Amino acid sequence: MERFKILSDADLVRIDQASRALLRDMGTLVSSDEALDYYEKAGCHVDRATAIVRVPDHVINETLAACASWVRLYDRRGGKPMLIGGNDTYYGTIGVATNVYDIHTDEYRAVVEQDLIDLIQLGDVLERPHYITAAATPTEVPMSICDVIESKDLLLHTSKHVMCEAQSGVNANKTFDMAAAIAGGMDKLVEKPFISMLCCLTSPLHVRKDFAELVIEGSKKGIPLFIESGPMAGGTGPATLAGNLICANAEILNAFVLCKAVNKEVPLIYASWARLLDMRGATCSHGAPEFAMQRVATTQLAKYYGLPSGGGSFLGDTKTIDVQLGMEKLGSGLLPALAGMNMCSGMGLFADENAISLETLIIDCEITGWVDRVLKGINVTAETCDLDIFKEVGYGGDFVRSKHTLNNYKKETFLPTIMDRGYLAIDKDPLAKNIRKRAKALYPKLMEKYVGPQVPEDIVKKIEEIIAR
Repeated sequence: MERFKILSDADLVRIDQASRALLRDMGTLVSSDEALDYYEKAGCHVDRATAIVRVPDHVINETLAACASWVRLYDRRGGKPMLIGGNDTYYGTIGVATNVYDIHTDEYRAVVEQDLIDLIQLGDVLERPHYITAAATPTEVPMSICDVIESKDLLLHTSKHVMCEAQSGVNANKTFDMAAAIAGGMDKLVEKPFISMLCCLTSPLHVRKDFAELVIEGSKKGIPLFIESGPMAGGTGPATLAGNLICANAEILNAFVLCKAVNKEVPLIYASWARLLDMRGATCSHGAPEFAMQRVATTQLAKYYGLPSGGGSFLGDTKTIDVQLGMEKLGSGLLPALAGMNMCSGMGLFADENAISLETLIIDCEITGWVDRVLKGINVTAETCDLDIFKEVGYGGDFVRSKHTLNNYKKETFLPTIMDRGYLAIDKDPLAKNIRKRAKALYPKLMEKYVGPQVPEDIVKKIEEIIAR
């Protein structure tokens, strides 16, 4: 299938050259002495007095040459790994929502740890997400260890690939140690990584100490790193979309230099959350067309460099499950997928990343199924174009009862679970069964299938000891 593009080849060259010029001439503020050492080792110009790092072109070229076009991400079910690269597309959760739309009360409230566990377990049961990140932040957990608790819940409640987060090198190592305990050793974890690490940059052009610690420790271990930059056009990035893309691209390339200076073999994924600030209310819009447009553009940039890609998608700004949310989620999900973005993250989120719900995750599973069907395209072969079926049916006949329809219907058609395709005339109460209510009714049936990973008690105890140290 021909991939959707929003930038021309000349556009890509111009953004690449501008990004390189920004890193070479202005440079990046690096708030970590250890990171400065690694940048110096890589051949960058390091000003210790100002903590500014300038990256020559040849260092970027050497860094890109050390990057793989594909990254393998495993789960704990023993199946084939996700091959992150090319035009393959996978869907996942992500986020920092502190509000949950309660499935039982139909009201907003603060997220607690059980909400996160419920979301993880539901994600484990659903066909999609393919990978799971903590989409909600428990508000009753101390912030100093919140990331570690989230990683623990991910490791204990899903067998799918998990993408973790960490706010420091210390906490990152706790997560790595917990995963290694489950894997049977760090070497086994690195050989078949069922965890990856989300690493979020600070715009514009700042490598924070916590970010540096995280990527240094992750790179040392050889854990796959999801390097993400999310400047807001008009806020933390230039108001022009092209300028915002230059900012995001430069920051990602700069972070790649650091990672590869630590470990040439560390698997890296080029990811972006580049977005825009709506000046009317100083809000960050994820449902805007410009958000989806920038996902297409950053996907093209990743492909330009021959890198695996990822970023935010299937997001919306509206605070309720309504027509606007469906429009925004489909728009922000379909366009990046059509562009060939490898890891589309955002399932379950709404209200501008501030809210999550179990129903929305179920609905998003349906939306991603719809998108998946589009990506498969139309299969034009000798078999699908066979004219004998016309002779069998004849003039004015129908294909409903033919064996040909029976054999091909399910192969060719997306069959939704909760979308309404019924007849208005025979539906006794059509307004009482909106998609949220159908998702809500499906939830307990889905959870009857939940098994989850079987983690031995001694490993669970070890994980608790790692958290407490």
